[in-house]
Amino acid sequence: MQKQHSIYTPVILTLIILAHYLFSSISLTVAAGHTNDEPVSSESKLDQLDQELAWLYAEADYVSIATKSRQKVSDAPSIITVITADEIDKLGARTLTDILITVPGIDVIRDASFGEFDIGGRGLRLSSEKIKILVDGHSINMPFTGNAITFFDDLSLKNVKKIEIIRGPGSAIYGANAFLAVINVITKDAKDIDGVKISSGFGSFDTMNSNVLFGNELYGVDISGFAGFYNTNGISETIKEDSISGVPFVNQFSLAPNDTDDGRNKLDLNLKLSYKNIDFKARYMNKDAEPFVGPSFIITDDSDQHYNFVMGELSYSFDLGERLSVHPRIYYDQYDMDLDLEAVPDGFTIPIDTDRDGDVENFPEGMLGRAVATNRVLGGAVQFDYQLFDNNMLTFGSDYEWQRQDNVTYHTNFDPVTNASLGAVRDVSDTNWIREVYRQIWAVYLQDKWDITDEFSVTIGIRHDHYSDFEGTTNPRIGFVWNFMENATLKALYGQAFRAPNFEELYTTNNPVFAGNPNLKPELIRTYELGLGYKFTKAFDVNVNYFFNVIRDQIGFRPKTSPSDPQLLDNLGNSNVQGVELELKADIGNNAYAFANYTYLDAESKGDPLPDVPKHKGNIGFNYSFGKYLNANLHTFISDDRVREEKDGRDDSPGYALVNLTLIAKEFFKTIEIKASLFNLLDKNYEDPAPINTIPTDLPRPGRTFFIELGYKF
Repeated sequence: MQKQHSIYTPVILTLIILAHYLFSSISLTVAAGHTNDEPVSSESKLDQLDQELAWLYAEADYVSIATKSRQKVSDAPSIITVITADEIDKLGARTLTDILITVPGIDVIRDASFGEFDIGGRGLRLSSEKIKILVDGHSINMPFTGNAITFFDDLSLKNVKKIEIIRGPGSAIYGANAFLAVINVITKDAKDIDGVKISSGFGSFDTMNSNVLFGNELYGVDISGFAGFYNTNGISETIKEDSISGVPFVNQFSLAPNDTDDGRNKLDLNLKLSYKNIDFKARYMNKDAEPFVGPSFIITDDSDQHYNFVMGELSYSFDLGERLSVHPRIYYDQYDMDLDLEAVPDGFTIPIDTDRDGDVENFPEGMLGRAVATNRVLGGAVQFDYQLFDNNMLTFGSDYEWQRQDNVTYHTNFDPVTNASLGAVRDVSDTNWIREVYRQIWAVYLQDKWDITDEFSVTIGIRHDHYSDFEGTTNPRIGFVWNFMENATLKALYGQAFRAPNFEELYTTNNPVFAGNPNLKPELIRTYELGLGYKFTKAFDVNVNYFFNVIRDQIGFRPKTSPSDPQLLDNLGNSNVQGVELELKADIGNNAYAFANYTYLDAESKGDPLPDVPKHKGNIGFNYSFGKYLNANLHTFISDDRVREEKDGRDDSPGYALVNLTLIAKEFFKTIEIKASLFNLLDKNYEDPAPINTIPTDLPRPGRTFFIELGYKF
C-alpha cells in the first residue's frame, strides 16, 4: 500500500489543481468580459477571449505535415498533435525526447548498450526506426539504423518554432519509416527571432549548455541560425549486475556493481537563408558520447562514440499560372560514425580454445574494436500542387535518393569470426564488420484532397517506392473528415505504411553476436483510426482517438540452432495493437492553461502481450503566470507497469509518476530571462526496463535534477 501511495499522491494533487483550472476555464468563458455596470455582447466576449488566446492558437491551429499543404488541424486527414515554442519553453524541455514523453501514444526509454533515448510508438518498444523525423521537412533518418535518434536523440529545441506530430502511418506521402508516426520539427525564421538571443545554463551532472540564436534581414535575404554547445557528465547511477554477472567462468571479470558512463559533448550549428522563393538550409553537428553501460550490455570503462553530421538543402517554389505551383529541391546528407569500443573489460579470458591452438584466449586490455563507417545521401524531389477547381487540390510528387555506405574500416585485437586473441589491435578491414554498399530509391506519389461540402472532405493518396536492394512497395491511404456539427469534427482514416530494412540489418557480417540478412523484406502496417474532436468553448477542447494496427513481417531474431552461432535476423513477427488516445486542453487567458492526455494500449503478438510497454500512460500539467514577470509550469508524467516477455521470469517493471516544475522570471530588467527547472521534483526512484538476456536488473533513471538558465535578447 505504501508503494501505491507514493506513486499516485502527486497524480491526485495535480488532478485537483487541474480540475480547478478546468472549472475556471468554463466559468470564465461563460462570463468573459462581464461587468456589473453593463452587459457585454457575445461577440465582444469572443473578441476579448480571442486576443487573450492568440499566443496559443496562432501556431497550433494550422499544420502542413498531413498533406504537405497548409490547413487547419481540425481539417487535416490525420491524428495530429502540435506543440508550440511557447509550450516547449514553459515546460522546460531542452531536447526532442524531453518533449515527446508529453505526447499521447509516444514512449521514450533509455537504451542500455549505447545510451541513446529510444522512441516507442503505439505499443512497440524500441521502434525509433519506425518513426520518421523531419527538420523543416527534411528527413534526418539515417540509412545505417533507419532511425534519427542515433544522432539526434538530444536534438536541441532552442531554435524550434513548433513541432507537428502525426500519430499513425505516413508512407503514402513520406515513404519509408513513416510507420508509426511522423514528426516535423519546424525551426524559427528570421522574422521569428528578429535579433540575437544568447542563453547559457548549468545543471546536475556538471551539465553546461550555451546557445546563440540570431535572425534578421540583410539586403533582402532573411538570415537565421543557431549555434549550441552542450557538455555533461551524464547520470551516474549504479548498475548492480551486467550481462556476464551470473555467467559461469566469466562472471569473475564483471565490473558490476558499477556506475553508468553517460558523458556527452555536442556542437550544433544551423543556418537558414531565404531570398524570395529560394531557400537554403545547412546543418553541422559533432557529438561525442559514452556508452551508458557498454557494448553487449557489459560494463567497461574505455568506450567512446564519435558522430559527425553535415546537411545541405536547396529548394525553390514558383507558380505556373494561377492554379499550378511547383516545388523542386535537392539535398545532401552525410553521417560519419567512429566507434571506439571495449566489448569486455581488462583481463578478460575466454575459457575455451576458440581457434584450437591449444591456448585459451586472454585479453589483458579487454576486447577492443574501432568501427568506422560513413553514410551519404544525395537526393532530389519535385512536388506539383494543382488546384483542379476551387475545392479540390491535386498533389503529385516524385523523389529520388541515392544512399551510399563507404569508408568502412575495422581495427580490433580479436578475430571477428572466432573471437581468438590477436595479441594487439590490428587492421582487419578485409573481414569488415559491415559491407560497403549503395542503394537507389525511386518514388512517385499522388494525393487528391476534395472538399465535397463545407463540412465534409475526402483525401485519397497513394505512393510507390522502389528500392534497388529489394522489391518495391505501394502504400495507399484514405481519410474522411466531417464537421458534423458546430465545433465538432469526426475523422475516419485508413493508411498503410512500410519500414525498409536498414543497412545494419541487411549487411552486418563477421560479427559473433548477430548476422545481417540481405533477403529481409520491409515491415508492413495497416492502420484504422477514428478520431472525434469537440471544442466546448474557444478555450476548452477535447480529442479522443481509437486506432487499430495490423503489423506484418516484423524483423527480429530467429532462435539459434547452436549457442555458439550468431543470432540471425528474419521477418518473423506479426502483431496487433489497438488503443485509445485522449487529449484535453483548457485555457483561461493570461497564460494560465491546463492540459492532460491519456493513452490506453492493448498490444499483443501471437496472443502474448508485447513487452516493456505500459498499458496506461498519461500527462497532466498546468501553467500559470503571476503577472508579466513570473511564470510557473507544473507537469506530471504517469506510467503504468510494463509487462515482461512471457519467458522472462522477472517481475513486471513497476509504474511510476514524475513531477517536473519550471519557473521563468522575465522582463524584470530589459530582456533578461531566468529559467529554473526541477525534474523529478519528488525524487522518485524509477527504472527503464532492460530487455531479456541483457541486464538482470533494470536501468536506473535519475532522481531529482535541476537546470538553471540565463537568457538575454539584443
